[in-house]
Amino acid sequence: MVKNVDSLKSYEINTQTSLIPSTVERIKEARGIAYSTFSGRPISLCRSLERRGELRVKFEEPIYISTVQLEDGFAKCTRDQPIVGVTKDISPHGVGFCYDEKIETDFVIAEFDLFGRGTEHLLIEIRWNEKNAPHSYVAGGLIIGVATEVH
Repeated sequence: MVKNVDSLKSYEINTQTSLIPSTVERIKEARGIAYSTFSGRPISLCRSLERRGELRVKFEEPIYISTVQLEDGFAKCTRDQPIVGVTKDISPHGVGFCYDEKIETDFVIAEFDLFGRGTEHLLIEIRWNEKNAPHSYVAGGLIIGVATEVH
């Protein structure tokens, strides 16, 4: 049975460049608070210098990845169920992640759980991806906006 396209999730996209770094920091901060709460120890998010010269932080968190098409400032999901993934690293400019199903769009919405403080959604343009094995893919992309689900 094909699901009605109008019933799929849509997101409004904010591409204000100053909003992206603060959202990424909120995502990292929520992880640090959750880790400290559960372990009783502080977490250190180590920085690593990439070959691109951009500082990225090793950041392994589960995420939901929704494939989307962009239309008039909105991102519309192309399927009713998200893909399960895990981030590998993050910076205010981009994110690397691995996931279990093929992504067939150029854009995705990555949903980050803020551990009791809501969720954040980032619009990511996929810049590269590769298949490692059946049900094992890895990709990287540019964060181009902050997404808010439209009800």
